[in-house]
Amino acid sequence: MKDEPASAATPSKGEHASAAARAALTPAEAEFIRELFELHRLALYRYLKRVVASREDAQEILQETYLRLLRQPSFEHIRQNARAYLFQTATNLSHDFFRRRAQKSIEAEADMFAASGMGSPHWSGWPEVALQGEQTQSIVIGALAELPPAVRTALLQHRFQDLTHREIALRLGVSERTVERYIKDGLAHIASRLGNKL
Repeated sequence: MKDEPASAATPSKGEHASAAARAALTPAEAEFIRELFELHRLALYRYLKRVVASREDAQEILQETYLRLLRQPSFEHIRQNARAYLFQTATNLSHDFFRRRAQKSIEAEADMFAASGMGSPHWSGWPEVALQGEQTQSIVIGALAELPPAVRTALLQHRFQDLTHREIALRLGVSERTVERYIKDGLAHIASRLGNKL
């Protein structure tokens, strides 16, 4: 069975028309966006599924990528390198997705510790969460973006999807020892960036 995004990932003509009307797109612009998205939809979906390792989350980010395109005030900058723009938009939305998930995880852990009367948790396993604010988030997102794709994927799947080293190894087609090294290297890189910039 082919792994393709569900048809819901591409808005219907009615949804497209209403979104186009909201954004005041000309018919030519609306057609450009529809064709551009259709041309790259499958590649975007496969890329997102590798990044977030979830069909549902990949579908959601794919849909948001399309909606982001519809909200652009101008399309001239997109026409020059449309594929790169689409993938950069999807990557940025993936970063937002992981940042929201990380924040929820941090808040849930803090609530659990507070409810237990144990005070604040010790964050030694994930050094950046001891620091708060936009600056830290920006540094962490930047550090993640600098990692090789396999290292980033291993680290994010381990941290946010609670996958075992074995599960990650199977998904990436590498050994468990390699996954351990990826996670260690990824955390070290993030810690280094935080240490250098804060």
